[in-house]
Amino acid sequence: MLALHWCTRPWPKRGKTRNTHGPNSLPRDAWIWFSSTYMFLPPVLGAIHQPQILGIIIITNLVNHVHHQRAWSESMRSSGDYVRRDHVRSGDNKLGDDNDHESKDVELGLLSAHQGAEASRPGAFPRSRLGRFTCRVLSLLLAFISYPKPGSLRLRSTSWLDGVRGVAALAVYLFHAMGCWAPIVPAWRADKNQNSPLQLPFIRTIFVAGGGAVAVFFVLSGYVLTHRCLRLIRSRAPGQVYHAVGSSLFRRGFRLYLPPILITFCEMIATRFGFAPPLNFNFKPEPTFLGQLWDWLVETNRLVNPRHNFYRAIRGLVTHPKYDAVIWTIPVEYYGSLFCYLLLLALARVASPRPRMAVVGFLCIAAMAVGCWNLSCFAAGMLIADINLGQDEDEQQQETPRPCRRWLWWTIFLFAFYAAGFPTLVYASAIAAPMPGFETLRGLIPGAVYASMEDPARLWWSIAGAALLLSISQLPRLRAVFETYLCQYLAKISFAMYLVHEFCLVLFGLRVKGVLMALAGVAPGTNGGLLYWTHNLRPASARRVHDATPPTLHFQPPA
Repeated sequence: MLALHWCTRPWPKRGKTRNTHGPNSLPRDAWIWFSSTYMFLPPVLGAIHQPQILGIIIITNLVNHVHHQRAWSESMRSSGDYVRRDHVRSGDNKLGDDNDHESKDVELGLLSAHQGAEASRPGAFPRSRLGRFTCRVLSLLLAFISYPKPGSLRLRSTSWLDGVRGVAALAVYLFHAMGCWAPIVPAWRADKNQNSPLQLPFIRTIFVAGGGAVAVFFVLSGYVLTHRCLRLIRSRAPGQVYHAVGSSLFRRGFRLYLPPILITFCEMIATRFGFAPPLNFNFKPEPTFLGQLWDWLVETNRLVNPRHNFYRAIRGLVTHPKYDAVIWTIPVEYYGSLFCYLLLLALARVASPRPRMAVVGFLCIAAMAVGCWNLSCFAAGMLIADINLGQDEDEQQQETPRPCRRWLWWTIFLFAFYAAGFPTLVYASAIAAPMPGFETLRGLIPGAVYASMEDPARLWWSIAGAALLLSISQLPRLRAVFETYLCQYLAKISFAMYLVHEFCLVLFGLRVKGVLMALAGVAPGTNGGLLYWTHNLRPASARRVHDATPPTLHFQPPA
């Protein structure tokens, strides 16, 4: 409910600074509600499959109690009905204005009027040292996680892109978190055990659209990486384009690879000393710590060295690193960025938009035809950025804005949202299994896609990612949703959340799940939700790092 309230609260116009105070603003410590909801959402969803677990979720009332006490204290302080004791004891009012003595008298009067009641109020002021220490710790924690600071959030014309990135990162987290609780990756009614309502079309997009979210990431990258340079190209400044591309090209590798190297080192330490199970299920520890450190260095070289990862990454093939399976997208992102920079350099002197957009559109379709769905997503993002820049120029030249067919763009958005939940076809049983709600889309996948992609579902995920971004860019009300506080906060932590969420799920989530299920008296059983990650995960020693032939597929296209 907090997230819904936050999303529906008023938002300012672009370029205006938001006021975080006032009747429509949320208290600073309200983020504890979002944090608790974010932490306990997977158990709540798991309770749909195991109703016994639902009783365990009552522990969130503890968080509610902390929030109630602190919110009451804040409301009393802001209304003048509550004064800190140490402030009045000192007799020193530091307002520093002309009403200094008058304010002091008012505070003393309020104190005398409420001395008896203050001691009886449950959350007014903790008497014990432990209570005061707890309040200080909570204050520091809430100040740390609160975002944004009062008056610090300033929207830009492209802030909605950041919000889309944050929501996509949250979708990836939900996809992986659901793997701990429910096997809902396959389609609804794919077999007799797949009967969860979370697997229904549209609903499954919220919980198991990890592949669609990755496609959105790549389309967004193509948009953001080329937006500024495309504006320079339109203003006929190719020299500045070359300078901007050179600067971005130099920094891109460091920005993408350094955080994953750090997180895999932490994962290596945690796995080696038994603090966490490995994130790759075929992981085999080395006999000594020095051997493990050397193995991590070898894996890091495989992650960043084009000699080992270029062929697979440029084709969008999934190669799960040994220490963190999630960061397989980092090399794909890097080579997609190089693809965008190459296009900008090649088209820097093509000032006319139509030939340039025609070239980019052709490359987008051609890349998908040969199985490079990732490059197709990057090219689609660049094309959408060029389209939006052209629309901005037309609006500046015309006194009256052109009519926009909102119903058409809403239809495209709903279709893209539906297609983003298309079930994976990465394992052979999904090809022959029924797929209610998606049979038409599966029948429209060309046979050539089955021969060129590891997961033919990425065709629809890529189309959905491009259609989502394009439709959002054409719907002002929908863009405004991604400019709200919640989405902007998710945008702020999106890259960090993407990198560490799987490590945190393995480090803490599996233990929390075991405790909750033990308290509820539920047998752990077999977790089918991890099927997507366990399929074809091979150790580094047996992994093919460079091969001139296409990978061997384990399934055939449907007849």
